[in-house]
Amino acid sequence: MNVFAADDQVAQPDFQNSDRQSPSSIPRPIQAIWRVWSMFTGPRADTLGSGLQAMERYRRSRLISALLILVVIGIAILVPLAFTSFRVWVPMGILTVGGLLVVIFNRTGRTTLSALCFVALTNGAVVGFLAVRPVLNSGDLTEFDLLILAILVAGMILPRILILLTGITNIALIVVIFELHPHDASLMQLIASGGGHSYTVLSGLILLQTVGTGIAWLHAWSVERALLRASRAEDLAAARDALNKQAKLISEHNERLEHGITQILEAHRQIAAGNLSARAPAQKENELWQIGQSLNILLTRFQQQTQDYRDLQQTQQEIEQVIAALQATRNARSSIPSSFPRCRTPLGQRLLNALGVS
Repeated sequence: MNVFAADDQVAQPDFQNSDRQSPSSIPRPIQAIWRVWSMFTGPRADTLGSGLQAMERYRRSRLISALLILVVIGIAILVPLAFTSFRVWVPMGILTVGGLLVVIFNRTGRTTLSALCFVALTNGAVVGFLAVRPVLNSGDLTEFDLLILAILVAGMILPRILILLTGITNIALIVVIFELHPHDASLMQLIASGGGHSYTVLSGLILLQTVGTGIAWLHAWSVERALLRASRAEDLAAARDALNKQAKLISEHNERLEHGITQILEAHRQIAAGNLSARAPAQKENELWQIGQSLNILLTRFQQQTQDYRDLQQTQQEIEQVIAALQATRNARSSIPSSFPRCRTPLGQRLLNALGVS
């Protein structure tokens, strides 16, 4: 499994304003200082992605920024000691150089690589402090316990698989440093009192690292489970919102349909009552606009046909009147009188013109 792949493929986050949502109990100056510090030591909010993996990267990157404050404090504490002991310069140099690397990687969004550098930085400071010792004595064994800090840090900012590797690495460092460094008389006597085996001295140190690794692994597992549950809850909430929006759209659509049907039925009622000028709604924002448009076209044609029928009836009546007048003239054997029935239709007027009646 490539633990670095997720850090190289970053997208847009949906929690860009989370830094501004600090608890109200924190004083505003501290909140302002934290925003500035996280801006310079962590990734920008718009370089992370949405989803569970992005949320986890965001959480770890912010923890790294917070832990870097402890590095600064540690360097500040070691500065006075550096003028009295040369050995202090080694951990100070490791903390300074390593801290800069952690900032660079975290600032560019490589959260896992930055976390590994931080764990290596923690171990490097402790190992560097022990490595400059010419010999190991029984009192130095307690300093090996400081390696547990790396495991605690790993439990906060590393993926679970790398937490186990950190514990194994710490145990290997303890064994290597213990075996390669010369032992003084007090340490030799302690080993001899335990049966002459180094394991009797190292067992407590190894047990501490093992238990610390297990606790850190369980903590990381519980955090992942909590994030997974939170992500599922957000998905369910989003799905519920989508269903509510869809139900609202369906309700509005049904209301528009009912309103359109009511208008069409009203148009049918008016038409049945003889009002051929009634029209159905034909606006395109209405779902039934095509039906309304077809009905309106049908009404227009029917209205035109009705008017044509009325014109035809009137023309027929005028022609019959003209025919009756002609028959009356023929029976009287007289010329066509000038006072002929008046025709109003185009065909009737043409007939009068053909008969020479003005």
